[in-house]
Amino acid sequence: MNERQSFYKNIYKIAIPVTLQSLLMSLLYLTDQLMIGQLGDVAIASVGMATKIFGIISVVLAGLSIGVSVYAAQFWGNKDSKSISQVLGIGLFTGILLSLSFSIAVYFNPSFFLGLFTTDTSVTDGGAIFLQIVAISYVPTMLTMMYSAILRSTEHAKWPMYVSLVSVILNIILNYMLVFGHFGAPEMGLKGSAVATVISKIVECVLIIGVVYAYRLPGATGMRNLFIIPKPLIKKFFSTSYPIILTELVWVLGETVYAIIYSRMGTTEMTAMMMTSPLQGLSIGLLTGLSSAAGVMIGNKLGAGEFDTALAHARRFVKLGITISLILGVIVAAISPLYVKAYNVSDEASRLGVYIILVFAGFLWVKVSNMIMAGGILNSGGDSKYVFAMESAATWLIGVPSGLLLSFVWKQPVFLVYLVLSCEEVVRFMLGWVRLTSKKWMKNLVSDVSA
Repeated sequence: MNERQSFYKNIYKIAIPVTLQSLLMSLLYLTDQLMIGQLGDVAIASVGMATKIFGIISVVLAGLSIGVSVYAAQFWGNKDSKSISQVLGIGLFTGILLSLSFSIAVYFNPSFFLGLFTTDTSVTDGGAIFLQIVAISYVPTMLTMMYSAILRSTEHAKWPMYVSLVSVILNIILNYMLVFGHFGAPEMGLKGSAVATVISKIVECVLIIGVVYAYRLPGATGMRNLFIIPKPLIKKFFSTSYPIILTELVWVLGETVYAIIYSRMGTTEMTAMMMTSPLQGLSIGLLTGLSSAAGVMIGNKLGAGEFDTALAHARRFVKLGITISLILGVIVAAISPLYVKAYNVSDEASRLGVYIILVFAGFLWVKVSNMIMAGGILNSGGDSKYVFAMESAATWLIGVPSGLLLSFVWKQPVFLVYLVLSCEEVVRFMLGWVRLTSKKWMKNLVSDVSA
């Protein structure tokens, strides 16, 4: 088998399960939105705002799991299983501190967090009920993320996919029962959707940990190997991982500012943005597997010291992502009118929704390229400080000022605001491609800390 054949075989093993898992989660979000959408504009906006709060928390945890994945992939390439367990221990200890703190803060004061996004009391009242219950799921969600990161980085990506399939099916069934009161269950509306989310997340967490220990997969070890960790590894892990966490936080804070901008433009504009989010997530989710595969495969090669192969993989991943996302963008644009008709919203919200989807479709290729370059390739070599600088500059020097001026000063329509904000992705692409071709991101992170 030649190098090119090996490349695509590994993509199949890693990217397909990750893509299917992302697709499942996006379909779940879409199903949730469609069910809640039957309750009207205010219900959609309430859940959308509550989801934004969870988005902030989840991306911080995602940043931590990316750090775990980066080191696990390089240790796997270096054939060092013991250090993989120690990296998992770092992720679990830090993740518990973060997720538990978030859970307590949001549970006891959900209205405060929602008030950061909107002053519409009808939205905050409904969203507070949903958000308070969902806060219970933050710790099990973190556990699932850490163990899934280890499994994907060690060529066991199929297991998180299987577990997600069970969780998604359970969530959809429970939503149908508890939101509308079917099969003898009480009709709970938004509260029912939140309860369904918590139950499915707990089940997902139990299943993923159970699978790891039942099949003795990487990460199935005793407390001693998990939490007795050499200081050099701890120091090196956080020196690489803290910029990743900051990058995710900066990105989501930027997205939060954008959400505030859209919400302050009016309930109709906010509804239009929120109802397009599932389709956007579904589209990006279809190509998330490429980013994950890039991080794992290139990380394995860097850990093994095969730098030329790592660079060849990087170039091939970017080209592949652009090709597939251009095709997908055409499909998304074509189905946009049919998609918005599935919602029980006003004609104006539907019209704006179509325009927003068309803008998204036009920028999909560059969004996917940036996801692969920053999240997959550059981070795989520990180039997290450059990624942080790149993401921060694009968001806070271009995106946020443009959004504030267009919406509050020049009073432009929401789809035009979204169009200009999306231009920051082009800046990211140029900065990322220059860095990739410079080869400065290519580092073996584990040669001096391997067990």
